[in-house]
Parts: sequence; structure tokens; C-alpha cells
Amino acid sequence: MYYIKKLKFQELGSPKPDGSVSRGRYMLISKKNEGFFPPLSTTELNDAILLPIIPPELNEKVYCTFVYHNDKYHGSLAKQPRDEFRLYMNNQIDPNRSYFKPNDIIVFQKFLTEDLTNLYKMNLFNADSKHYNYLNTIVEESELRGGHAVYENELDFIDANQVDLENLETVIPEEVKKEADKRQNQAKEDRKSEIEETKGANLFNSVSFRDFVLLGYQNKCAVTGESIFYKKLINLEAAHIKPKSHSGSFLPCNGIAMSRDIHWAFDRGMFTIDENYCVKVHEDVKDTLLAEYDEKKINIPIEDFFKPEKSFLEYHKKNIFGLFKYAGVMRRPD
Repeated sequence: MYYIKKLKFQELGSPKPDGSVSRGRYMLISKKNEGFFPPLSTTELNDAILLPIIPPELNEKVYCTFVYHNDKYHGSLAKQPRDEFRLYMNNQIDPNRSYFKPNDIIVFQKFLTEDLTNLYKMNLFNADSKHYNYLNTIVEESELRGGHAVYENELDFIDANQVDLENLETVIPEEVKKEADKRQNQAKEDRKSEIEETKGANLFNSVSFRDFVLLGYQNKCAVTGESIFYKKLINLEAAHIKPKSHSGSFLPCNGIAMSRDIHWAFDRGMFTIDENYCVKVHEDVKDTLLAEYDEKKINIPIEDFFKPEKSFLEYHKKNIFGLFKYAGVMRRPD
């Protein structure tokens, strides 16, 4: 299945003859996209998620913000309240805000990764492209109308150019990081109970959580300062500070990059990390290899966005430290 999109003048920022644009650039996505893109909710104001996109001619996984502007359902007083899906471009996808032109056709492919999440490949066709007219006919005859089409037959001229999904470099553009930072702060400010703690955090999923956390820690274990690489394999994991089983979220500030053995010990409460970002090894396991890290300050990210949220560290200290089992229960054993 493919999602085919013909780009319009307004969504590309209404480009002027000199190439400048008067507004941000995005791709309007049909609400009737037949489930090609992840579902977003009307009940969450401007619900959003980060989509991993492979841009044309690049071997990169670039995160973009996919937003459902839905103030129509939230008491907006605007003359024309919004009810539309937008995939926002960034400088990595759309260099200098001039890469895509009005009437260009984008064909999205969707791949299921080993993590059982979706990855989207963009294929660009301009008016000079060999297959442009064929794709344009599909769009014009589509029931979706407005420059959109969901196409279920094979497009052999696209499938012949598959990408190496296992060797993609992950990129988080500054525009995406800024938007994620805003929503992460909003989620922390709105937190009133354990249930509401994840409000706004659906921007992230397990894969984007891992990507953000590992990049924030520069692909090094926060405790040991090391990691093992082999090609695209790495022994690092994104450890939840407040576990998912305790209603912990996928917000990057709830994650710390740890090697697999260190992550295993952290999840079982063999050590915790205090408000000064220092390791505290439990007395019962100080005769193990963990002892060398006791009282050591972890390597924390330079950017505040990635730094561990101290309330989550406090939660781990009170509820996981000394548990000595996987944190799948909400209370300590007697």
C-alpha cells in the first residue's frame, strides 16, 4: 500500500518568485488515509506523534512531527477552527525550505521494522520524472480527492529501489527537538496524578524513546561511560527511570542510556541514582562489580531536554531501589 500526495502551493509556504516563503511548510494529510499513518485522537488537543521518515535520496531515519490540529473539537472561537492532519517538514527533510515544489508528487511507502513499528519512506517525483503523469492520474482519479490517494497495487518502479533499513543513521532535527521539548515540559507541568503523568507523552513510542535517549547520551552508557559497537549493533538500551509497569512514560526525561547489564541491575533496584545524579549501590550488592560505580556521578546530557527528571529519580529510589526483582509490582516484598 502507498500513500500518494500532490503538494500544494499554500502548504509549501506560498513560495515567492525569489524562492522565499511566508510561512512554515508542511504536508497536509487526508483524514481518510485508511490507517496508513498512525491514528491521532480528537480528545487530546492537537494530538501529535513523532514519525520516522526516510527522505528522498538519503539513507537516514529523520524524525518529523505529525500533528492533528483539532481545535474544532475543543471550543475554539476562531472563524475557521482547524480539523486537519499535518506532517511538518524540517531542514533535514526540506533543505533551505526549497527542496519540494508545488505540484511535486510524494509517494510514501510504509515498512514494518524489527521493532514492530512503522517506518516511512518518501519518494519524490517532479513534473519531469518518468512516472509523474501515471502518478498524477492516480491522484486525480482517487476518491480521496484534494491531491491525496491511497493506492494498493504494486508500483514496480518504486519497489525496485528499496532502502537498507538496518543501516539508517538516526537524525533528530532541531525543529523536532524544540517541539518535543515543549510537549515534554507541558506533560510535566500537567502532571497531577499517576494516570495523568503520561498526558501529552504519546508524542513518543518505544522506538523514538530509545532513539532520543541514546542520542542524548551520545551513544554511551551513563554509568560506565562506554559502549560496544559492531556496525549498527550497540549494547546500549534506554532504561526507564519510572518503569512502564508503574505508569512511567516514554518521555526522554524518563530515560537513561545504560549498557544491558547495568540496565538489568537498575531495573531490579540493585542501585539507584540520586538527585545529584550520583549512583547509590544497595548495601546487599556492594560485593559485586557494581561497587566500583558507587557514589560515582553519571554522565548526564548537555541539553536539559535529555536530563533525567528528578521526580522520576525520586520515584525509583522510593519504589524500585532494593526491590531485587523486575519492577512489575507496585509494592516491596515484606
